[in-house]
Amino acid sequence: MNRILGIIMGIGLFLSCSPKTDTGRPSLSVSIEPLKYLTEQITGNDFDINVLVPQGASPETYEPTAAQMRQVADSKLYIHIGLIDFEANLTRAIRENMPNVGIVRLDEGVPLLEGNCGHGLEDSDHPGHHHGVDPHIWTSPRCLKIMAGTLYRALAERYPDSTRYETRYRTLIQHLDSLDQTLRETFANGQTHFIIYHPALSYLARDYGLTQMALETEGKEPSADHIRRLIDSARRWQIPHILYQRQFSRATVDALARELGIAAVAIDPLGYDIEKNILEISRLIAHP
Repeated sequence: MNRILGIIMGIGLFLSCSPKTDTGRPSLSVSIEPLKYLTEQITGNDFDINVLVPQGASPETYEPTAAQMRQVADSKLYIHIGLIDFEANLTRAIRENMPNVGIVRLDEGVPLLEGNCGHGLEDSDHPGHHHGVDPHIWTSPRCLKIMAGTLYRALAERYPDSTRYETRYRTLIQHLDSLDQTLRETFANGQTHFIIYHPALSYLARDYGLTQMALETEGKEPSADHIRRLIDSARRWQIPHILYQRQFSRATVDALARELGIAAVAIDPLGYDIEKNILEISRLIAHP
């Protein structure tokens, strides 16, 4: 947060002294790649969309650069999940220093899960969630439908003449409904237990009756007892591989995979095409 405040204090001078690249299109800023995908499905190519967390980086350790803060200040809207620590810090900075930037928070209306995976907001942000809130709402098509509705309403309110957005939004909902049906069929007769390093698929697991077993616990490396329990579960459920995200160290994953004689498989829930990613990850779980 101190870094963000330091950047904000000098942003007026930074903006006045730095040339702007003008493509002729207004810009929007989003916190993570999947939100760029969601936004583009509705708006097409009407906007330049800036993604704050770079590909391959982790939202847990991300801090915006001065150049990214300039992009946010030049944006019509800042679109975010609303549940990741850096998002909360950045939102406060925008409200206090960038009054012309609208803020769209996409967790509104999403049934949230309690959990502490190292980067969810704590009690002060969501009273009643005594162990923090799991922020990974973009990993389930059912949550994405709610998020898409929130985003569409915000865009329609700001750009009421853009009737194309309604058409594109309805097409997106049809795609998500189709994906939802595909996942229900995929898991109907498939494997429903899986092991993953960082517990990023909690909403997918909840919505489709899966059991997610994570190596990482509360943002920390697993204890010896926890690893022993995972080994027992992996053998009991005949789990053929361990999923891990490229944004995290795979040392613990490799050690467990060797112990079990199974593969470690990389996934990217933070990738751009979230519909494609969800489908691929679901097929890895259900039909390894």
